[in-house]
Formats: sequence, structure tokens, C-alpha cells
Amino acid sequence: MSKIIVFDKQNYEGSDTMVAEDNVESLKGTGLNNDISSIIVISGTWVLYEHVNYSGKSWTVSDSGGPAQDGCYPTFTDWTGSGDNNEIGSFKVQGT
Repeated sequence: MSKIIVFDKQNYEGSDTMVAEDNVESLKGTGLNNDISSIIVISGTWVLYEHVNYSGKSWTVSDSGGPAQDGCYPTFTDWTGSGDNNEIGSFKVQGT
């Protein structure tokens, strides 16, 4: 089962939400739209999208990725590679 925890602040601070095996077509109305700043991937590989409905730029995160290759992404630059802060509008398990 794929699981991911998303946080609205860097370094795993602030509000957090765990998602297991669900595809999130839109983060609008969740308080997390364009507001995810750190991520822990418990299991699986996830694709993050810039906009709702799995559109726009995309980034892939996995349980073996991140700076320490442990599934932990303490800041948005760890998955974007740039200054694209808080630009996640949807995400899903890779291959679904």
C-alpha cells in the first residue's frame, strides 16, 4: 500500500495529512492547495502535479528518494530542484 504524508511547512512542521492509496485530483478546499512545503513518502512512488486534475509540471517522489534517499523531502526544493514553492495542486500514486 502506498502512503505519503504532506506538511504545510518545511522540515515536517505545521499541519500534516496522510494519504494512503488515494489519488488526490484536487487539493482545492483542503487547505493544502499550493501549500505543501515538505513530504515524507512512507511507501511507494507518487507523482505531484502543479495544478488540479493532474496537470501542469510534475515531480516524482518515492520512498527511496530525497536528499538522504530515505523518502524524506524536508523542503520543496528537494523535489522541485528549484524555487517552485508550494505549487502542488494534485497528486497520485505512480502508474494509476
